[in-house]
Amino acid sequence: MKQLKHLRSLGAALLAVSLSGCGGDLTLPGTSVAGLKVRVVGGADQTGQVGQQLADPVVVQVQTDDGSPIVSRKVAFVASAGGAAGFTPDTAVTDSKGEALTRWVLGTAPGTYTAEARVVAMGDTTVLAAPFQADAVAGDPDTLRAVGPTSQPGRRGQTLADPLTVMVVDRFGNRVGGVDVTWNASKGDGEVSQETVVTDADGLSSVIWTLGNSVGVQKVEAKVDKATGSPVSFTAVVLF
Repeated sequence: MKQLKHLRSLGAALLAVSLSGCGGDLTLPGTSVAGLKVRVVGGADQTGQVGQQLADPVVVQVQTDDGSPIVSRKVAFVASAGGAAGFTPDTAVTDSKGEALTRWVLGTAPGTYTAEARVVAMGDTTVLAAPFQADAVAGDPDTLRAVGPTSQPGRRGQTLADPLTVMVVDRFGNRVGGVDVTWNASKGDGEVSQETVVTDADGLSSVIWTLGNSVGVQKVEAKVDKATGSPVSFTAVVLF
């Protein structure tokens, strides 16, 4: 008898929960939250710069199993663990089309960021989740700095033992590839192997320096337009 009463109480509780999950006058199929479905309808799989807001909003739609939109349903936008990214707003309410949207700001490190749109029922209980992702790439060139020695000894007309190397990074310190670095033998009559060297995937640009025939200090400069630290100067002391 006690077991029967327990089952009846449990059934009543489940029915109450399922009814409380219905928004407005809408009745879900089977009056159960299991009748919900959520899907991403816009803004998935974008690519943007680190630390920046993606160009398009992320839009999700909440429906019944038969495709009817669910109005006034809370949707929470949650980044995966370890993903430093934010949403504005982080919780939205579906409109007349059953859609909710948010703006996604990516984290400061390049890579793939993943997140979920979660339909929230009463008591902040997650019912269903739709995953989406975005790729973050390094930002615009911000700083130019030398890698390795900036001063070397050498002999007239000889090639220095070590190449001259600079690195380009964005404002978060991420290495930036595909940047034009201009190299110029600014003092002395030496030559560099190339006047423009594009940074590689590691943000590096290098040249070989062949010294001129003058004795004293010779100089090469590496430049990136509007970058902090530009130009970077390299010197060679030629004694004989």
